[in-house]
Amino acid sequence: MPGRVEDLETAIDRATASGFRGRLLARGEARAMIWRDGALPEDAPPFDVLLSHDLLSYGYALLEHGLELSDLEGSAEVSRRAFENAASAIESVIARGEATPELSFHRVVAAAGFHLARYSARAYSLLAATRNDQNVSPTERSLVLLMLRDLDTLTRLVSGSRADDKASDASLAEELRSTLDPDNGNDDLEGGADVLDVVDTAMTDAFMGAISVAMLAFERGEPALLTDAIARLEVGMRGAAALSMVPQWWCHRLAIHLLRGLWESSFHVVLPTGPGNGDAGDWDRLRATFIASLFRRRRSEIDLWPSQLEAASRVLNTQDNLVLSLPTSAGKTRIAELCILATLAEGKRVVFVTPLRALSAQTETALEHTFVPLGKTISSLYGTTGVSDVDESILQERDIVVSTPEKLDFALRNDPGLLNDVGLIVLDEGHMIGANEREVRYEVQIQRLLRRPDAKTRRIICLSAILPEGDEVKDFVGWLTDDEPDGLISSDWRPTILRYGEVVWREDNARLNITVGGEEPYVPRFLTAEIVPSKQRKLPFPKDAQELTLATALRLVDDGQTVLVFCPLKTSVNAFAKLVVKLARQGALRNVFDGDPTVLNTALSIGEEWFGADHPLLACLRMGVAIHHGSLPGPYRKEVEKLLQQGELKITISSPTLAQGLNLSASALVVHSLWRNRKIIDAAEFRNIVGRAGRAFVDSSGLVVHPMFEPTRRARQNWQQLVEDSQLRDMQSGLVRLLTTMLKRMSDSLGEVDWDDFTEYVTGLADWSFPAIAAEDEETASEAMKIWPGQLASLDCAILGLLSDSSVTEQDLGAALDAVLASSLWARTVARYQEPVRNALRTGLVARAGVIWRTTTPDQRRGYYLAGVGLATGRDLDSNAEQLNRHLQIAEAAIQLGMDDEAIDAITRFARIVLDIFPFTPKTRPDNWEEILVGWLRGRPVADIAADDSLETAEFIEDTLAYRLPWALEAVRVRAAAHPTPDAFPWDLSSPETGLSVAAVEAGTLNRAASTLMRAGFASRSGALAAVESTGAEFSTLGGLHEWMTSDATQLAAGDTAWPTLTTHELWMSFATRTVTSRQRTWVHEVHESIVTWIQDFQPGSGEPYRALPHADGTTVIESADGRQVGVLVAHLNPRRQGLLKVTGTGVGGVVELDYRGPSDLFA
Repeated sequence: MPGRVEDLETAIDRATASGFRGRLLARGEARAMIWRDGALPEDAPPFDVLLSHDLLSYGYALLEHGLELSDLEGSAEVSRRAFENAASAIESVIARGEATPELSFHRVVAAAGFHLARYSARAYSLLAATRNDQNVSPTERSLVLLMLRDLDTLTRLVSGSRADDKASDASLAEELRSTLDPDNGNDDLEGGADVLDVVDTAMTDAFMGAISVAMLAFERGEPALLTDAIARLEVGMRGAAALSMVPQWWCHRLAIHLLRGLWESSFHVVLPTGPGNGDAGDWDRLRATFIASLFRRRRSEIDLWPSQLEAASRVLNTQDNLVLSLPTSAGKTRIAELCILATLAEGKRVVFVTPLRALSAQTETALEHTFVPLGKTISSLYGTTGVSDVDESILQERDIVVSTPEKLDFALRNDPGLLNDVGLIVLDEGHMIGANEREVRYEVQIQRLLRRPDAKTRRIICLSAILPEGDEVKDFVGWLTDDEPDGLISSDWRPTILRYGEVVWREDNARLNITVGGEEPYVPRFLTAEIVPSKQRKLPFPKDAQELTLATALRLVDDGQTVLVFCPLKTSVNAFAKLVVKLARQGALRNVFDGDPTVLNTALSIGEEWFGADHPLLACLRMGVAIHHGSLPGPYRKEVEKLLQQGELKITISSPTLAQGLNLSASALVVHSLWRNRKIIDAAEFRNIVGRAGRAFVDSSGLVVHPMFEPTRRARQNWQQLVEDSQLRDMQSGLVRLLTTMLKRMSDSLGEVDWDDFTEYVTGLADWSFPAIAAEDEETASEAMKIWPGQLASLDCAILGLLSDSSVTEQDLGAALDAVLASSLWARTVARYQEPVRNALRTGLVARAGVIWRTTTPDQRRGYYLAGVGLATGRDLDSNAEQLNRHLQIAEAAIQLGMDDEAIDAITRFARIVLDIFPFTPKTRPDNWEEILVGWLRGRPVADIAADDSLETAEFIEDTLAYRLPWALEAVRVRAAAHPTPDAFPWDLSSPETGLSVAAVEAGTLNRAASTLMRAGFASRSGALAAVESTGAEFSTLGGLHEWMTSDATQLAAGDTAWPTLTTHELWMSFATRTVTSRQRTWVHEVHESIVTWIQDFQPGSGEPYRALPHADGTTVIESADGRQVGVLVAHLNPRRQGLLKVTGTGVGGVVELDYRGPSDLFA
């Protein structure tokens, strides 16, 4: 019926166009943003009294059009647009509307519309809060449970319904006879309400049978079962239509389309069954276990999102590099998991690179959840630099290694062979290309990976936020994929929608303005000033922008939202912590934590080690407010993130780490400020941050608001411009941008000069000292002078990193650089410039390389390269080499020999020298920094060694003792190894036994066993020390750690609830479970035959699918595909088994095959 298809598509296009019926949908969504229980706030904008009626009429008509178009196999995209708009219209009426008898049914239909539009997470969020709604029919409830992916409950519902005698043929016949019997006073022989009740019961029973068959199709991956289920539902739908049973008709019709859509996007269909060349490796087993383990999660995972489908179809092309560009929260990690699965199937290992240490911890946890059931090992590389024995073991033995770029870079500089059996490198947040030091290092590191001789044996998957269109992204994608024509997979789909608003303060109240599809609803008195009854406060709350931000967050929490407060500066985050405590003391801010206080124990215990019991950070945590930024101690930050992921905390106040991919999200994002260092934050960064608003499977939409205490015209324009700005991240080569900035400064310092003269000037530069610009003001010049050494060091490191330790001569530098940069992002970016600029850039790069080569020896350059430092830093290390080497030798020997005082003294002497050398110089250095270092190495709690501000001390430890000083120690060690010299001291720094000082400084203890325990992931320093000291542990390797943890002495000690300490026992048990029992969590595939006692007259069939379910009497019943009980299993199965069991009839009448994938827990 092509004519009908065209008519439907035209009608849908018209009905979903912007402005249809006076922007009907926008008006409905606008009202939904501000009303509560069907009532609008006082003084809110008026809405048409018939708006709800119009929206429901529009929604159901559009939904019917979409279903018909789908039945006629018209445009899937047009159908999905109809489903989404229909669902949105119905949702706008019921989400916060007045309670009516039809509310529950409308909610089910709206959720189904979202699901059909492929927004399964929005469907879930609409239903989650009312999963136990008693006002739904059994058929509606089965659809609810299907969309909530609560398949265990759905199975129990179906089984219980099918086992009910009221739905048996005999019972239904008897009920119908009774209903139509004139002797019972029923004269209406044509039927009536009572007859329809009987028919409804029969129809519901048949519906449940069809759902049972469909669920078996998803369990077993058998499309024939789904075809059977849909055929049954179509019979029911026709019957409901004939009898005008509207709710039943809708349920049947929606179920048909839901099941079809779910199957089409399911792992069974989308995930390839094997490579085209027939070399499947271990793919079939891993694929089956992967699908089964996801299916058996608490919220069953069956299908892929639209943003994931194209990439999923290409996971087995393991020789093709890919760039995946998706919005925040659109499912990039799942695609990475599928690519990892394909690589593991080939017997190769995986390295997953994340830009932040905090993100590494999150990634490790997520990957463990997926791959431990598959029998795979996952570990993060602990620390920031260097390669310890523990790190080497992880890199060589673990199936999946999670690392920061710096950690991996250092490891590969010193041992490129660590990647020999790695088949996949995942670059998370791979768009982090830019001109700062970390970004340039990252670009050079990727270029080195692409230029390795074995690069073709290794796949690279780049996970990125939304990339810009045009030449920049073509260059970026071409660079990573070797110009593959389909190397980029891009989508702007996200699981929730975003709304923007502003909270505008006006004398004694604040108005909330929201923008929704051209409509601008508002809440006139969203906040009002409060006089706090406290002697400690006289001014109303809120009194300034900071307090307005907190008041906004609190108001949103009162509306049932979780809130993420974004601060462009880390200092603002710390200031908020103090303000929260102050306002709570004054009575202006209430406690928003309403959970079980014991869930905070682990985070509080670790926090007390670092900050002391009374620190504002911990006071905030107890109030339900998380303070989060990248400078917090890793162990504490990790526990806070765990609480956030579990949904325990209502408010989070965070720093720009959000823009670097950290997986923190909330219903609402409150943007405290738009400014950083007197500049409005970058629009590309803003885009990445706002993606944190709206949590998949929790929220249908996310709200982004900006509170303005002084809402000047300029302030509001700045906000509006940022919201509307579609600018995306600059993807030009960071190395090009860095050198361009430096050369421009040189050019400006010379005044008027042509290109030839400037090129000649750069070529002849012997000293790249800071170029002063005559007309520049003092403040600008001062800022530029501060960053020049860092820019120069980044350029030097890039040159040394690109040329590595090759023996190129000065005369061949130009050709060598051209070769290593061939097809690089640098080369692609430079090629788009005009010739004079291209020449200047190449000349500048070669000229700086020439300066390095003329002033160093090959051994020096090799040392600088291995250490990851530039020329100036290398020279400083050279000039202090004798003292630094000796201090490090003494420290290494003393630690090995257990001479703690001597080791601490040597490390302190080392630090006195090296912390004055850039880039090892601390951001801030407390006056008592030596006391902090000594106390840290002796294992004392940070709160005890802090003079005044424990947060300042913790940040010094995180920045300097956990990052800069270990980097310096490793730099000196590898530099010494590159300069072998006769030495009277019998401790060779190139020996594999070295690296003890780095481990000690990073972990904060000279106890090697405690250090190893912490490097393995145990988060409490005091707990680690107590554990190893109480048991006399002396291990220093992962193997030794495992032996110790499984020893009788340790197992006995762990039985004490106060071991290793009272406050760290829970943390220990969690760590031990992860570390020791991971093998017990590995899923196995086992096949058994078992005897069944069939019910009388039942004839089992060979190959027939069945389901095994626990019965209340302790037995295991066998059900047919449609949910009828047909037998009892003789074997006793574990009713709490975690895996997936498939039961199939055999050729032997009383025997079935049990095919089980799970953690060895099938039998009781």
